[in-house]
Amino acid sequence: MSNNEETFKTQLRSKYKYTSSFVTGLTLFFFDALALMISIGAGFFIINFIDPSSINFRSFIKYSIFMPFAAVAFYAAGLYPGILLAPEDEVKKFSTCSFLCLMGMALAITTIKSTRDFIPIALALVTAWPFATLFLPLFREWARRCSCKFSWWGVPAVIYTHGNNGHEIVKRLVEHPNFGYIPILIITDDKDASDTFMDIPVRVINDQIKQILSELKIKVAIVCDYKNDLEAIQTRYRYMIRVPRNQLATTLSLKMKNFGGILGFSSTNYLTKFGSLLLKRTIDILLCLSVAPFAIPVGIFCALGIKLTSKGPVFYGHKRVGQNHKLLKCWKFRSMCIDADEKLKKILAEDPVRAAEWEKDRKFTDDPRVTKFGKFLRKTSLDELPQLWNIFTGSMSFVGPRPVTESELSKYGKYSDYVLSVTPGLSGMWQISGRSDTGYEERISLDTYYIQNWSIWLDIWIIIKTVWVVLKRKGAY
Repeated sequence: MSNNEETFKTQLRSKYKYTSSFVTGLTLFFFDALALMISIGAGFFIINFIDPSSINFRSFIKYSIFMPFAAVAFYAAGLYPGILLAPEDEVKKFSTCSFLCLMGMALAITTIKSTRDFIPIALALVTAWPFATLFLPLFREWARRCSCKFSWWGVPAVIYTHGNNGHEIVKRLVEHPNFGYIPILIITDDKDASDTFMDIPVRVINDQIKQILSELKIKVAIVCDYKNDLEAIQTRYRYMIRVPRNQLATTLSLKMKNFGGILGFSSTNYLTKFGSLLLKRTIDILLCLSVAPFAIPVGIFCALGIKLTSKGPVFYGHKRVGQNHKLLKCWKFRSMCIDADEKLKKILAEDPVRAAEWEKDRKFTDDPRVTKFGKFLRKTSLDELPQLWNIFTGSMSFVGPRPVTESELSKYGKYSDYVLSVTPGLSGMWQISGRSDTGYEERISLDTYYIQNWSIWLDIWIIIKTVWVVLKRKGAY
């Protein structure tokens, strides 16, 4: 082995000491156990609040003895090591496994409790399940974002790429270490490639590189359109992830079909099925009714703030293009001055920098038309609160592609009909991925992903992430 390669090997070994996912999985288990115990505590608190004599709230601590059994159930469901799980699949598994674990706890106590004592405890454990469905994904997101700051987090991965096709994957993994895979080496079939990309070494495969990776016991390979020696890659690594070049042709609902020995794959667009649409609509109505006691007083506060700080109406109906190209009024609390349209024309005519920004994103980072109270509404996303009425009347959903303006449709090109084939949403993949900080190309990709991979679990995950994004105020201006 040459001196250069020996130095390269030493650098990799010193920088990436852990090649196993054990520490990562163990960290996530502690957060999962914490979330499950808090959920059980919430269930006990509610039953104790309803009837203090029926149950001792503090007794929920005793159920920590069941956490090792929960860990086994979560592991069997594929929730560990928990790296790059599809979010909707993670929510589904958490909900299913936590329900089974909580019911298992209820059955276990039947052997030591009388009927009188058993019923309130069982009710408390059943009540804990919705909290577990919410808290487990939320705490895991928190765990990833906290843990990714430490060197022991994640699993080293080698990226195999044709040309620069893998650069986008590398970029996302570097910018989002919470994903869990840490790119340590890029192997390319381009002999003229630069030596590094984003401070990650780039090499053409040779026997010395193979030997180094084998000695370091690297277990994960991510293949991005790399065609050379695929069989050897599959046998050399424990896990091989192939990233298809055409993302729009790939969905999580792919199922294998056998045409008499010929392999095929089928996918389902669930947002065209009556049962799925009925379930989604039912959840929208229930959520509207659930948040109404909180939304109404907050809405009154916002209305008073608008009236006291600027002239004009409280509400603003922004014309958008909804499902199947039908026009709808997307209701908002007014956050701009009443002559906003005239000011926009003047800005576009006199300010070329802002005109270019408007042409690109149809928004300004620092919009001079926004009132002082309007800036507060936008930063907190409270300006969109009146869209609960759009959701209640059925022109919008809680989750879906963001409704677009007619002028934006040209940017969607051939995807416009596809994106407009479903009910638009108050929140969605784009809204939880940076909102105003993302461009139209990524917005289209996120919207099409949502349509292709819709499930009720994906909606739940997006609603959870929406709360996170709103609290962080990311991309809101």
